[in-house]
Amino acid sequence: MNSKTYISAGLALALGLAGSALAGGETSVGSAGAQELRIPVGARGTALMGSFLGDVHGVDAICWNPGGLVDLESNEATFGNFNYWADMDMVQFAAAHNFGNLGALGVSARVFNYGDLNVTTESQPDGTGEVLQPKSSIITLAWSRRISDRVALGMNANLVNQKVKDMSASGVAFDFGVQVETPMDGLSFGIVLKNFGANMKFSGYGNETKFIPDDAEPGSVRKTWTLEYQDFELPSSFQLGLAYDVMEDPINRLSTYAAFVGNNHSSDEYIFGAEYGFRNLAFGRFGYTYASNISDDATFSQDYLYTWSGGLGFRFDLGATDLFVDWSYTENKVFDATQWYTLRFAF
Repeated sequence: MNSKTYISAGLALALGLAGSALAGGETSVGSAGAQELRIPVGARGTALMGSFLGDVHGVDAICWNPGGLVDLESNEATFGNFNYWADMDMVQFAAAHNFGNLGALGVSARVFNYGDLNVTTESQPDGTGEVLQPKSSIITLAWSRRISDRVALGMNANLVNQKVKDMSASGVAFDFGVQVETPMDGLSFGIVLKNFGANMKFSGYGNETKFIPDDAEPGSVRKTWTLEYQDFELPSSFQLGLAYDVMEDPINRLSTYAAFVGNNHSSDEYIFGAEYGFRNLAFGRFGYTYASNISDDATFSQDYLYTWSGGLGFRFDLGATDLFVDWSYTENKVFDATQWYTLRFAF
C-alpha cells in the first residue's frame, strides 16, 4: 500500500469520524463530562492557542496532534505547571523516544488539583466542617510513525480518572492525528480527532444514603437508598490546522497558523497564531480564538472564555542536551488570566 492510499484511507476515516464528532453541536452544549480533556497543555501550545496542529513536533505533539510525535531525533522530556482560576492547578509530565522504523512512543501524565470544597447541606448551609478535595488525572500512551517522507500518523490512548470522596469515574479516550507536508515549500497541515470513547459514569459508596422512613415504627432498621448516576459522553472534536512558514533563514523564522475546531458539545472555534524565532534561540508567540454561535442572551452566553494569548521561549545549548524554557499568558473574559511554565529537554 503506497502513501497515497494511506492518505486517502486516512482522510476518509477522518471525515467519517468528523461527522460523528460534529453531530449534536448546539443541541448538546454542556452535556459532556471529563472536561479536563479539553484543557490546553504546555506553554508553546497555549501561547499559540493550539493553532499549530500542522507544525507541532516531538513530545509537545502528544497532547495536540499525536501525528507529530515521531519528529524527534532521539529523546525528549517536558515538565509543566499551570495555574488555573479559583485555586485550581495542573502539573504535566511527558517523555518520548524515537525507535526508528518502529516509530516513536511517548507517555504523558496530567494531574489536576481542584482545591478545597466545603461541604454544605440543607440543614447546615454554612458548612458541615467536612472538606472535599476532588482530583482527576489523565495518563496518555502515544505512538506515532512516519509512513512516507511527507506523512506521519499517530494515536493516543488517554486513561481518564476522576475522584470525589467515595465516588469515581474512569474511562479511555482515543485521539488520532495525521500531519502532511505538502509539495509547496513551507506549507503543511494536520488533522486531529480527539476524545473518542465510551461514555463514563460515576459509581462508588458515595451514592448510598441510609434513612428511616417517616412512617416507620420506633426501632425500625434504617433502609439504604441508592442514587443511580447517569453516564456522560466525552467532549469529542474534529480539528484541522494549517501551517505556513512565511520566512525561514538561519537567522529569522516566521510561521503562521490557522485552525478550525469542531466541538461536539460546545461552539466551534476558529484559531489563528504566529511564531517568530531568532537564530533558533529566542521565540515570540501570539494566538487568537474566535468562537462561533455566540448567544445574544446574556443569561446563557456561549461566548468562548479565551480571546488572545502570547508567550516567550528560549533555547539553551547545554552540549549534548538542549533546554527549552517557555512561558505563556492567556487572557480570560470572566476569570483571572492563566499562565503556563514549561521546561523541555531534548537529548
